[in-house]
Amino acid sequence: MRRRRAFLVCWSLTILSCGEPVVTQSPDSRRLTYAQLMQGNALDEAVQLVEFTPSADARPASNRFEGRLRLATGEQSNSFEMLVDELNFAELERPGMQELPPFDFEFVQEGGLLVPLVQGPIRNEHPWWEFVLLPGRVWDEAADGGFSRAVIPFALKERREDCIHNGLMTFLFRDDGDVSRLAFQIGHQTCRYLQFELRGLLAASYEPGDVQGATRAVTTALTHRESRLPQRPIEQLADDYPGADPAEFGSTEEISPSDMTAFGFVIDGVHYVGGCNTPQGPYPYCDEMALPSYSVAKSLVGGLGLMLMERAYPGTAAAQILEYVPQCGDDWDGVTIEHALDLTTGHYDSPDAHADEDAAIVSRFFTGEDHATKIDFACNEFPRKSEPGEHWAYQTWATYLAGTAINNRWKTIEGPAADFFRDLIVERLWKPLQLSLVAQATRRTSDSVAQPFTGFGLTLLRDDIAKLATFLGASDGRLNGQELLDRNLFDAIKQRIPGDPGMRAETDRMHYNNGFRSFDVSGHLGCDKATWLVIMSGFGGINVVLMPNDTAYYYFSDGDVHRYLHAVRESHAMRPMCQ
Repeated sequence: MRRRRAFLVCWSLTILSCGEPVVTQSPDSRRLTYAQLMQGNALDEAVQLVEFTPSADARPASNRFEGRLRLATGEQSNSFEMLVDELNFAELERPGMQELPPFDFEFVQEGGLLVPLVQGPIRNEHPWWEFVLLPGRVWDEAADGGFSRAVIPFALKERREDCIHNGLMTFLFRDDGDVSRLAFQIGHQTCRYLQFELRGLLAASYEPGDVQGATRAVTTALTHRESRLPQRPIEQLADDYPGADPAEFGSTEEISPSDMTAFGFVIDGVHYVGGCNTPQGPYPYCDEMALPSYSVAKSLVGGLGLMLMERAYPGTAAAQILEYVPQCGDDWDGVTIEHALDLTTGHYDSPDAHADEDAAIVSRFFTGEDHATKIDFACNEFPRKSEPGEHWAYQTWATYLAGTAINNRWKTIEGPAADFFRDLIVERLWKPLQLSLVAQATRRTSDSVAQPFTGFGLTLLRDDIAKLATFLGASDGRLNGQELLDRNLFDAIKQRIPGDPGMRAETDRMHYNNGFRSFDVSGHLGCDKATWLVIMSGFGGINVVLMPNDTAYYYFSDGDVHRYLHAVRESHAMRPMCQ
């Protein structure tokens, strides 16, 4: 297959962002042809992801998509290959792993952009998966017989957890509702314990018609695209900063390329990007690749949630858990919301900091889908063994407990319909930062409580990460100079508050405070004084590293490796960070 790297001409409301690189192919080399999409019965072998991109002579779409797309997911004859199954899921008698959830969604097209009306994880009754839908593309190929070709980036997100499995869909359509079969392929994931390839060819139906909310959906999608931080390939770092070595970011000496999903480096307001490689070639829509948070949410939802709440209503951090979580008994006396966020409640089994999180019993917390199950576990499963604030025990349920208390305090003040994630985090921070619609949803309990998770459950795009890193790092927690967060709680994570260093975590140089890690990197850089990184870390190999020289580095991987010193040293060489 002949491929070349190209830049698509910027059409009106383009197929791709103006100047966004895409891998293209010649029309005669395409395997997902008109005939295959119209008459094929199966997709037996994986195709290169170039199949989901415009050919070199593609044209603007002559048809317009607005209406409802349905797939016959109940009649699937899919090709499935298990690659990694650490938890032996394949042996569970729970059907559906090899099948997509029900698909019945509205889309609207504007120019070359195809916008799903619903983005972010979409709850359903499927035993395994939730769809994450993202804006796609539409264009014409000369060989498609008057049909237009559409591509939809999507992901499957694990029903109870955070694992992400990214894929692409493509189909042909006309204005009158005539539509081909839909080909889909999943072959790239950010998941340590479960990895697979899944592909298929499904019957589809298209019901054209006016879509309620179409104008708002298109405006929101275009506004978000226009608001992205300026973006350049990581290789360009050497041109923009002579002497810099781009290979130190996403270093193959630290992270195996086969485990890497995406990485980036932010300096002077520019987002230098890398990664997005898959076994089937480069993922062509990296800006629409869904990324999991895992415990990065402890910082972004738990930590920032408390900082926003404390600024709005001082005294929240010191408020007692017992006052706002009545399910906890008298042995929680003296435990504050900040203690829970700091993971120092005094309730634990093992003195080993990570043993409780790794115990088999915690499956009851993670698999429980209702609030009653989760809060009962958080309150009652572990005995009180020390005074609050004395012992650090890594427990996701402690962060859930903190989030429950914050939410209940918010409801007490603002009314029973209030929701701290929606009202505080999204409205007061995510939207002003112009984060994606995907980031504006979080995993919740599947009951009438709909308690937002605090320790995991966010889905992010790489531009979201870059904006958040800039806000927390170079902008020092301010937006356009305006204070949004409680300054004392924020300064504590930056190690600026004497007497509040947080708790020792893993090593003497690693501290944990208010949902964030901080790491003294002075010994690695030859600094005379403590030099603190602020780190948001997630299960499986996710790290967002904020450096005191106003740069930031992140990577999402699934090899269970947490290493970033190559990037830190290179950033230090570019702009010294000794304090």
